[in-house]
Parts: sequence; structure tokens; C-alpha cells
Amino acid sequence: MKASRTFAAVLALAAMAGALSVPAGAAIGPQGKKQEAKPQTKASSMPKEVAAIIQEGLATRQGRQDIPFSLFKHLVLPAQGQNLYPVFFFKARNGDLGYAPSAAGTGEMEAPVVVFFQFLHDTPAGTLAPMISGRASGVLKTDGAGYSPENEDWYSLGLALPAGTYTLALVLASPDMKKMSVAYTDVTLPAPEAYAASLWPTAPVIVAAMEQVEQDQRPTLHRGYFTWGALKVAPNFRGDIAVGENLEVFFFVLGAADKVSAGRTVNDFEVEYEIQDPEGKPAIKWAAQAYETYFINQPLPLIQTLQTMNEKGEVLSTEKKPLEAGKYVLAIKVTDKLSGKKAEAKMDFSVR
Repeated sequence: MKASRTFAAVLALAAMAGALSVPAGAAIGPQGKKQEAKPQTKASSMPKEVAAIIQEGLATRQGRQDIPFSLFKHLVLPAQGQNLYPVFFFKARNGDLGYAPSAAGTGEMEAPVVVFFQFLHDTPAGTLAPMISGRASGVLKTDGAGYSPENEDWYSLGLALPAGTYTLALVLASPDMKKMSVAYTDVTLPAPEAYAASLWPTAPVIVAAMEQVEQDQRPTLHRGYFTWGALKVAPNFRGDIAVGENLEVFFFVLGAADKVSAGRTVNDFEVEYEIQDPEGKPAIKWAAQAYETYFINQPLPLIQTLQTMNEKGEVLSTEKKPLEAGKYVLAIKVTDKLSGKKAEAKMDFSVR
């Protein structure tokens, strides 16, 4: 089994010094383009009509839906200092977002959209109070080839936040503000003391594509991928792998000890990977892998080694074949060899 991608780990860890340390209220811009909108970090800067829509649906988490969309998932990744970097994902139909052929004749479809976000947190009085707000306008783009207004795409938004429990209110609006929609989700970002006694692996992500990009120090809306510093990741949210393909995953391990080696600070992890069927029976198990960073990116070849033995336990033949189609579980065991702390993580996937 090949070791994790060195380039990916280096890029991601280098990015921590910059892009993930910016104020969470910076303006966002779809597709990473520079925006004219200025950052708005105070709750009072939110337009009155947007703030009113957020409050109207806050208690029931059922808000206005002129442009139907829904928040369906979030990931919690590390950031600089004691902050964490939650990434939120929402989905919407192309037709509802108003995609139309680009006036520039590029063959792309474009949808102008205004995005507002507001993070609220609990107060001693038991109410939710706005903490961080932001706004930007921009143009979403998608390839015109094969475009269908009925297709549903997903989008991501990530930003660094201190530990705490938040409610995110995300608002999509048409440029003229005549159409507005809001969706809500809750997220808890644990403080470092929450994983002081044991390691904390973030949720494993199946990687469809990964590459280096120019860092954008603002919270930015992306279509079909998310970013972490200078790393652009297109995840496989369907969780299905074709027969014969590798299962590539990445995740972070927080709460580990470190040491200085050859003049640099490193970790010392040992990670075991095992593919199990839904009943927990092992299907593939690899030798433990060693890592020196808390960023782990590992391709796993889904090839089984099958042996035929005689009654004496002697191997008569060995056969290698791709893992058959079906549902499986990836079980991950992490050991911090410096502190002795351990942790486990699991992820469902399927082979088709």
C-alpha cells in the first residue's frame, strides 16, 4: 500500500499559517472571485429585511424558501490556534438558482446570487444572539455542456471560528433581493480540552480529486468542492467506489503529542486500516502505516488476497482480486506513539 501523499500534507500544513487565521466575518465570494462587497462582521450590519427573515424561522428552523435549498452536511477541520474550521454544504436545483447562458458567450451558465450568513450563539438569558455576520454578491458558474435546470448541485462555505456551539443561518437572495431563502443548522466546535484525554480524528472524507490552489483568505462559496487553506478537495459524498478503484481518504488527528526531529516539529502516528462487511467481518486489512503529520491522506487499494489451504494449514494457492460490489465499512485505528493515546473512526461506503 502506498504511503500518504507527501505533497498534500505539506501544502495543507503550510496553508495553516495564513488562510485559516483570518477573521470569520470577512466577505465571501462565489467561485473564489474577488468581490466588491466589503466585510460585514457586526450583526447590526445585516440588512433589516434579511435579519427579519432569519428571526422569523429561527425558532422552528423552518424559514422562507423563495429559492429552495437545504443545508445537508458539515465537516469540522482544524484551524490556527484554538479555532476550528467548519465547512458547511448545501444543495439546490440549477433552475431555482436562476442559471442562464453567459452573456460573454463562453458557453458557461451563470447565476448571480447574494449570500448572507449569520452565526448565532446561546446567551445566559437562554436566547440566540447574532455573533458573526457576513455578506457578498457574485456569480456562480457551471459548464453549459449537459446543463439541466432539474439537476441538483451542492455548494460549500467554510470559515474559522472559536470553540463553541452555534446556529448558522444561511440566506440566499436574488440580486434585487426580491427572492430570499434561509436555512439553518447547528454545529458544536469542541475546545482542545475536549480531546485532551484521547485523540480526536475528524470524520474521514472520500477523495474524488485533490489539488493545490491559490489561497483565498475570505470565506468563499464553492461549487462541487471545498477548500482548506491552499488545498482544494472534491469529496465523493455518494460514498460509492467502482470495482477496481482505490478508496482514497483524508482526515485529521487532533490532540496528539509532538516532538522535534531534524529541526522540525512532527507527530508520530501509527494507523491501521481495515475493510469490514456490514456484520463486522474483515474483508481487507493492511499493515499499519506511519505518519509524521496530523493531516493524513491515504489511498487504499481495494484488492483482496485470497488463500487456499490444505487440512494442515499449508498455503496451496494465493489469488488477488478486486473487492466485490456491495456495502462495506472502513474501520480506522489511530495510535499516538508519543503519548500512547488511541482513537477509532468508521466510515460507510459501497463498491459498485
